[in-house]
Amino acid sequence: MSSSAGSFPPDNPQSSPESRYAGQLRAFPWLLVAPTVILLIALTIFPLIYSLYMSLHNFTLGGAKTWIGLDNYRDLLSDRSFWRKTWFTLQITIFAVAIELVLGLLCALVLNKRLRGLGLLRMIVYIPMMLSPLVVAYFWRIMLDGSFGVFTWFAQELGFGKPQWTVDLTLAKASIVATDVWQWTPFVTLLMLAGLQAVHEAAELDKGTRWMTFRSITLPYLMTPILIAVLFRTIDTFKLFEAVYIITQGGPGDLTGTLSLMAYNVGFEQSRIGMGAAISWFVVVVINVLATLLIMLMARSRRESVMMAEVGDDE
Repeated sequence: MSSSAGSFPPDNPQSSPESRYAGQLRAFPWLLVAPTVILLIALTIFPLIYSLYMSLHNFTLGGAKTWIGLDNYRDLLSDRSFWRKTWFTLQITIFAVAIELVLGLLCALVLNKRLRGLGLLRMIVYIPMMLSPLVVAYFWRIMLDGSFGVFTWFAQELGFGKPQWTVDLTLAKASIVATDVWQWTPFVTLLMLAGLQAVHEAAELDKGTRWMTFRSITLPYLMTPILIAVLFRTIDTFKLFEAVYIITQGGPGDLTGTLSLMAYNVGFEQSRIGMGAAISWFVVVVINVLATLLIMLMARSRRESVMMAEVGDDE
């Protein structure tokens, strides 16, 4: 009997209802995020990998794919038009982001004050960034029209004649920058305003002049929002497409062509899918390099802010 009783296997704790229920609870969060992960892979990761695969082939619409390795990238790096468009894209990015930072900070300083009708004013200021970039581009194209555009009429009333907004290179650049600045300065304003809310109490305790308070307290506290604004706006502006495509179409000639417009023209207008994918991957690499540098600056600024706060607490 004893040997018979001893032959029964011990109870498996993993098979108990409680343990199975605990395992289901542990798996439940993964089930919740699974649809998002699948969607991310389907809409982001897979297209990225496939575009990289296409960039390594000589492929045109309706034609066969031929493996050419890095030839598309070599041809791209030896193309003077590509470097001209890269330089123009950098110019637009630098000018637009710099102006948006200055105007965004000024708007945030105004909106941070106790003004009558402040809620309505903030709503009006934020409207442009809620619009589609395509709608904004068409809106500015109408205003810059050489025959009935409001800016053309205004320039004529001031005695400047009829400006050729999309023919003159300087005016074409200014038009693209102005379009981006008008739409996205509110985004920078929103970030700065959020930062100013945290600065308000510390600034009130300071007894210096307004400029000294701004330089010694407000600006250091705003470094993180500033770098966040630079990060997002640099990424977005470097891949600018709608304003250029709608307003100037890359003209005069192709002097206002950006890398995104070049990728579109090469990939869809010329049906050179492989080369278009190579241009897109160059944009991805540059954006990632810039983003990494800005994130490193952001981390450094964060550490300095923590050190300043610790010094202030010690005092």
